[in-house]
Amino acid sequence: MAKILNQDEIDALLGSSGTATGARPAKGSDTAVRYDFRRPDRASREQIRSLHLLHDRFARDLGTSLSAYLRTVTEVGIVSVEQFTYAEFLMALPDPTAYYAMSLQPMDGVAALELNPSIAFTMIDRMLGGSGRRVSADRALTEIEQTVVDAVVKLILERLSETWAAIVPVRFQIKARETRPQMLQVAAPNEAMILLVFDMKIGGTSGMLHLCIPTSMIEASGATFSHDWYRTRREPTEAERISLIDNLARVPLPLTALLRTSLTGRELLELREGDVISLGLSVHRPLTVRIGQIDQFEGMPVRTGNHAGVELTSTAEADHAGDGR
Repeated sequence: MAKILNQDEIDALLGSSGTATGARPAKGSDTAVRYDFRRPDRASREQIRSLHLLHDRFARDLGTSLSAYLRTVTEVGIVSVEQFTYAEFLMALPDPTAYYAMSLQPMDGVAALELNPSIAFTMIDRMLGGSGRRVSADRALTEIEQTVVDAVVKLILERLSETWAAIVPVRFQIKARETRPQMLQVAAPNEAMILLVFDMKIGGTSGMLHLCIPTSMIEASGATFSHDWYRTRREPTEAERISLIDNLARVPLPLTALLRTSLTGRELLELREGDVISLGLSVHRPLTVRIGQIDQFEGMPVRTGNHAGVELTSTAEADHAGDGR
């Protein structure tokens, strides 16, 4: 049988000077707990924790994909997962900015994505052949610049859809875009939303990525958020494997043939033009060839036209296998 509230409890609930908040007496205590009916916490703590873990994986995958796509080191990390109304989310956004509305097929509802101008202009500079330097532009993106950013956002949504596949099959797709967030209708002002904040670093530039999804999407996923989905790791598909190898194959790496010797400080200070330094290495002895910071090959010094070169003779692992290293 449901408990019937007495008059004191009704007065406490409907009091608080006519605001939309109430108080419930704590058991065994006179302390009241305030509750705001305009900002209901519709996602549980367990769901918030699962969302954090889910999008932490998304951030790592996105950082790897953007590094290959932009051909520069890109780091992405999740900062926070919180519940807000859509109106509160809009108030915190810069204007102008890169703002997108996203469909959630086959689910109902619309999500939003915001890419701070500082990081958006850096991406544009990088994709148009620049060094990815920090660009300070207090203006809205042009139509051409917005089209360039669209390609990056599509990549972000692909990684997002792959990440959510562990919970529920949903495809994030661009529905509309604007430079002024208030001009794009995404949700009702009082609708409860989950706000995920990410920190992005491209070279020496950093900025924020905001992802705002309706709480109804979390509710529609049911109890799957409570499962230990994060303990498993999805194997990449053959298409993903080929794409990764293709992108990695275009990354430039330093190749160095190592010639080492040592001199005393006095000998170094007495060096003059025309002096010959003995390397202490026989011409019949192979050189170590290093890729990045890893000793990968052995090779012999050769001359190619008017230049010095090295002819690869074997891998470093093959030479080390016989001596127990």
